[in-house]
Amino acid sequence: MKNVVKLKSKYTGCMLGAAIGDALGKQNEGLARKDILNRGRITDYGKAPAGCPGEKLREGQYTDDTEQMLVLARSLIECRGFEVSDFSGRLSAWGKDALNDPLRKSLIGPASASAIVRLNSGMTWEYSGSDIPSCGSAMRVAPIGLFYKDPDDIEFKAAISSVPTHNSKGAIAGAVAVAVGAGCALSDMDCGGIIKEACSRASNYDVDLSKKIKFSYGKRDYEPDEVFSEIGTSYLVYETVPSAFYCFSRHFDEPENAILEAVNAGGDTDSIACITGALCGALHGATSFPEGWIRGLENGKMIEEVADMLFEISLSRR
Repeated sequence: MKNVVKLKSKYTGCMLGAAIGDALGKQNEGLARKDILNRGRITDYGKAPAGCPGEKLREGQYTDDTEQMLVLARSLIECRGFEVSDFSGRLSAWGKDALNDPLRKSLIGPASASAIVRLNSGMTWEYSGSDIPSCGSAMRVAPIGLFYKDPDDIEFKAAISSVPTHNSKGAIAGAVAVAVGAGCALSDMDCGGIIKEACSRASNYDVDLSKKIKFSYGKRDYEPDEVFSEIGTSYLVYETVPSAFYCFSRHFDEPENAILEAVNAGGDTDSIACITGALCGALHGATSFPEGWIRGLENGKMIEEVADMLFEISLSRR
């Protein structure tokens, strides 16, 4: 019973961690690291400054990163597994609504936006994806790492989940790396083991991204200013995903510090922190985050309920 309680907390932690990182990171999205540090590091929820994509969002409100993760989680729950046609249908419906919402439209990246338009025009999921190597599929993919136990299943389902919106080899590899990382964290693997497995699986799709994640792990004891400058923090998957793995590796046993490192990295901070939070939560569980972050997260109870349903349905597979 104790192990079941712990495992359930990890599901909740992964989903909450992603949303917490997203909601914190949206305050710095698009800002240069030097400007963030000059202004003062973000340590709690607040409003994004004028000019940021999320400037109209409320304190504790997350972005499309978490919204898309929830679309994927609900598809897994309803289908009792990953069905790409169901997921792409849900994603196109969600995207159509989001693109018609002035508050949310600016948050959706160009790859996702163009793919959603194509899906809603009747194009099938096999051909709707963009070849822009951005991180849109990596930021939402963690629930697949929770749902499946077999690494082969995680790898395959994560790769397919990327295709409807992100069909480049880098984007697919990024989704695989994050899903596999979450699955390994769920199994209490140590940091080196998580990175090794994530890199191995990602290399089946893009060797360059795999090497960059491995490089970020090797830099885990180096100072963030140096590492973020070397790796980059833009929306490109070759930067966001390695930067997230760097934050996770650098503060492997300190989830709060890992997320704050990501939140203040500069660039695509909401996505970097979203991925970092998912990995940390899958490893340490929901109780590893400050209570204030959990209380202040918009729709936090709903996210916990989705995580609980995902846990109950996937438990029989473990």
